[in-house]
Amino acid sequence: MFRRSLEHGCQNLKTDSSREPAVPRLRDRLREATSGAILAAAEEVFAARGVQAARVEEIAARAGVAVGTLYNYFADRDALLKALLELRRGELLARLEADAEENRDRAFRDRLEGFVRALLTHCELHRAFMSIMVQGDHGPEHKDLAKPREAMQPIHRLAEALVASGVDEGALRAEHAELLPALLVGMLRGLIVRELGAGPPGALPARAEVVTDVFLRGAAP
Repeated sequence: MFRRSLEHGCQNLKTDSSREPAVPRLRDRLREATSGAILAAAEEVFAARGVQAARVEEIAARAGVAVGTLYNYFADRDALLKALLELRRGELLARLEADAEENRDRAFRDRLEGFVRALLTHCELHRAFMSIMVQGDHGPEHKDLAKPREAMQPIHRLAEALVASGVDEGALRAEHAELLPALLVGMLRGLIVRELGAGPPGALPARAEVVTDVFLRGAAP
């Protein structure tokens, strides 16, 4: 009887342990940390030198790894730039989606300002690198790495959903509503280009209220 109970208990233990979330192995965590350090160093060097003048050797030194180690993670400078762009784009989308979820029960104006502020805050956090990207200093050979239309599509989709909710609530007029997402994103892009080129550091998030006011005054019923 005791033996059967013990065997039954062991089976339950195995079943319960199999349900536990998998813990990343040490090797995987180290690899992820190293990759993150390399990408952070690449952003700093790209921002300081420009994409064309950035050297892989300087990126490796700033990341604290050997050049050979860097090449184990990224094939070349182009691969580094592409990975960095994808990482920052993913972070921006995650920030925008989290803000939308957090503010989903608030008034439309608050949701709109939250969207604007989240986007501007992300650009401010990566100000130097974003400045290079919006000014097109990544060279003609990199034109396929950051196609503006493709890069902005997920942001446009979020803007479309936001505008649709504003129309449903009567906060935005329905006439020509299909143009409003493009106008909102275009206004933000123009502001980012201007502020990154001439605006004082730290000013971008503070523009969120102004952008919200101007957009609502132009698009209000």
